[in-house]
Amino acid sequence: MKAPINHGYMRSNNKRSVFNYIHNNSPVSKRDIAQQLKVSFTSVSTYIAELLKENLIISCGNAASTGGRKSELFRPNPDAFYVIGADIQIDCLVVLLLNACGMVIQKTVTPLMQQDATYVTGLLSAIITELCNKTDIATNKLVGIGMGVPGIVDHQSGCVTFAPNLSWKNIDLKALLNARQTVVIENEANAAVIGETTFGIAQGVENVIYVSIGAGIGTGLVFNRQLFVGKNSLAGEFGHMTVDPKGLPCRCGNHGCWEAYASSEAALRLYREYARRPITSYSSLLELIIQNDPEALRVMESTLSYLALGIANLINGLNPEMIVLGGELARVKDLIYPQLLQRVKERAFESSFQGAAVHFSSLDNHAAALGAGSLAINQHLATF
Repeated sequence: MKAPINHGYMRSNNKRSVFNYIHNNSPVSKRDIAQQLKVSFTSVSTYIAELLKENLIISCGNAASTGGRKSELFRPNPDAFYVIGADIQIDCLVVLLLNACGMVIQKTVTPLMQQDATYVTGLLSAIITELCNKTDIATNKLVGIGMGVPGIVDHQSGCVTFAPNLSWKNIDLKALLNARQTVVIENEANAAVIGETTFGIAQGVENVIYVSIGAGIGTGLVFNRQLFVGKNSLAGEFGHMTVDPKGLPCRCGNHGCWEAYASSEAALRLYREYARRPITSYSSLLELIIQNDPEALRVMESTLSYLALGIANLINGLNPEMIVLGGELARVKDLIYPQLLQRVKERAFESSFQGAAVHFSSLDNHAAALGAGSLAINQHLATF
């Protein structure tokens, strides 16, 4: 016997589809929506009227006339709701307040005085309260929090199962944050590749690899415009790809990992070894590179070689259309880009290299926070 049709569910689903279409394609007319979603014009008009009444969308003028009556255009109401996008880095916390259209309203970068998970979530909670107070946003309009974390995330439970550079193991961030909003947690490189494909240089690109270069190295993978996480959500841990079987120890417990040679921590370790003097931050090292400090340039020579080696391996193995490089290293991109590209070219298959564009991120080290915010927006839209 046929199952009865749930008309309430179908109606709710169609209305959500109309809103999502407006959100992703605005400005649009009722006729455009009806044609693209194959929903009757009358139904679309009903849904539009409801969405206007609920302040989820707004009218934004009329389309150019094609001979008949001008069609009214609609777009999302940017003030309909807000989300937080956060990126937990090794030494700082990047927090963005985004409106319903994904526009950044406020941003903060706060140094982390310690890496304890309770301290980090407490700091994040305080920053969220401060941002809402500063912008006079009612707490009921803040509907979601997205977090990017430099580690392995169990998507079922939301737990961070392993984040070696933070010394975290089996941390339940949702429970620690104890927020009334929906919380989405994602690996920071995965969040960053979503940020790049949504807001950055990789918009419209089908196959993208984001390489996050910080204290460690992570990669986010988008294939056929879909985030690829693998069977157990572990895909993208190329920072722990072996580049020297008998090499340096890594925090993951292995030896010879890519990040042990090409990360910011690797560069700082090398500088201390070459210069025989202390250095406290990667930012200071980059400043020395800009000043043509001999030891700093020697460090960059070594780390660039290993960075190029890993990028060439990604190009040879995965054949992407684009690789986006993120992290503080972008500060010196004009000094290192030609040399990096040449070294990648020397190691990659010629045909694969020619088909892959290599770029530094244009999102000012905010790709992961933007991607996390985008995930929070999408999670909220899915509830309509």
